[in-house]
Amino acid sequence: MSTPLRFLLAGFVLLVLVPVASSSPNAPATGTEAVATGNPDSAGGHPPADGVYASEVPKGDMTENRDEPTLTAEDDEGSIAVAQELDFVLGNSLRKRGGYDDTLKTVARVDYYGTRYVGCEQYSLEIRTARPDRIATLVKTAGSSKFESRKSSTGIVTRGKPQGLAIEQERALLEAFDFDTPIVDLEKKHPVIKPLGMQKLPGTLTWKLGVDRPGGYRQILYVDSHNGDVVKFTIINALGGPVLHVAPHDYRSIEGIRVPFATDYRSPDGTLLASDRIERVVVKRTRS
Repeated sequence: MSTPLRFLLAGFVLLVLVPVASSSPNAPATGTEAVATGNPDSAGGHPPADGVYASEVPKGDMTENRDEPTLTAEDDEGSIAVAQELDFVLGNSLRKRGGYDDTLKTVARVDYYGTRYVGCEQYSLEIRTARPDRIATLVKTAGSSKFESRKSSTGIVTRGKPQGLAIEQERALLEAFDFDTPIVDLEKKHPVIKPLGMQKLPGTLTWKLGVDRPGGYRQILYVDSHNGDVVKFTIINALGGPVLHVAPHDYRSIEGIRVPFATDYRSPDGTLLASDRIERVVVKRTRS
């Protein structure tokens, strides 16, 4: 299998930085705990948006050079159709080589503390995530006002008025949340990921993946083909319309997992709705 195809799946270590709640989900976080702010990781940051791509598609993987079915490039400008290899996931070594996916398996909970920026306003933000796919959000506003949202085994609950994002967008973020990476999910034999080709983003050549999510939602993930970080994802509703564009960035290595310390949220027309900036991350592991 070609080297770039090994780069295919990044993990969505946490497509977090969806806002989170004050009371943490019940998680088996009885093991070790690590608190870190991390340092900017040059390997995880976005390349300069100068039109130079981090990697190129090998000629042998272009569809005109292969007698194999192709990945769907769709009609997006900048899409590249590449040859499909059914075992591309099994051959992927990017996340394994860094140990991120294996390390993530021993993590029970990850909590985030930072600030949500909406225009000139800023709000205290807490994001609490736990296995299997639990996430809670707390955005504190003026006085005692706050917005809370929660996804657990009993469903999704929201309280209060969201800041920057609409309720539909907040719910879509919760439905799309996955604690594990796509590679870990596939190892559990849940093949919900569909390769869609490659996509050129500013300064980055990405693998494009489609993922079905609960509630009729679908995600399009854009995975940096050079370092494996999810640099963008779009949430699509059951009617096929885009709900929200999310761009995680400023990735850092914290306790052996990859964490985005910044996330920008945009409306379907590209308008910036809100930006989250994380100052502190708490990683809790299961008891060994």
